[in-house]
Amino acid sequence: EVDFFEVLVDVDGTRRKAWLFLMRLMYSGRDFAWIYERPDQISFLDGHVRAFAHFDGVPARVAYDNLRAAVVRILVGGARTLTPRFAALASHYLLEACFCRPGEGHDKGGVESRGKAIRQQALVPIPVGVTLASINATLLAQMDARLDTQRDAAGQTIGMRYVEEQRHCRRAPPPFAPEATTFATVSPRALVRLEGAVYSVPSRWAGLDLVVRIGATTVTIVGRDGTPIQHPRKRFGQRSIDYRHYLSELA
Repeated sequence: EVDFFEVLVDVDGTRRKAWLFLMRLMYSGRDFAWIYERPDQISFLDGHVRAFAHFDGVPARVAYDNLRAAVVRILVGGARTLTPRFAALASHYLLEACFCRPGEGHDKGGVESRGKAIRQQALVPIPVGVTLASINATLLAQMDARLDTQRDAAGQTIGMRYVEEQRHCRRAPPPFAPEATTFATVSPRALVRLEGAVYSVPSRWAGLDLVVRIGATTVTIVGRDGTPIQHPRKRFGQRSIDYRHYLSELA
């Protein structure tokens, strides 16, 4: 089961809203949790890629809400028209996506209740870190520390049941690429504007139309010769400028 939950984090002294991606394996009770700055489709897909790599396996079926990152249209019964990118991920990992009835969140009550528990147990007080990556590393270590927790009346732990559950999972293929690919025109000042944020590129690229790959935490702008320029993904109104892109003009 998979879901997103709104949380608060303190990154480098700034308290901000973020979103917790949670995937829960229902037999063993093992969890994968990762915090993102945005609850968008890129983060949704990236969470799957990280979870399957961490579990070293892919469950045959995964339950979801009818979130926009995955569903374009709700059809009769359990049928759904999937977004192209989510359909590509499901095809890549050969998983069966199952969706809850509209307005019936208890159809996946396991991940719902576990998400509330994680927010109360692992995210109170508000987690603090220099970067969001450091907060995520601490959170994931807390999730894995539960492997020795007793899971059932027979005395089996989460880890013991996970070993059994993993035998029924498919072996994870090479990672799916969760980035969104688009095109952008470089301004005369060698700047690229994406999602309201601004990124610099080498000044010789001014005026070119270039391919851009937008990831959950990075933006990669690819030059005509294949040279990639990577920036941390910024929020609306922020800028990422590398002065080395303007050395010829500065000289």
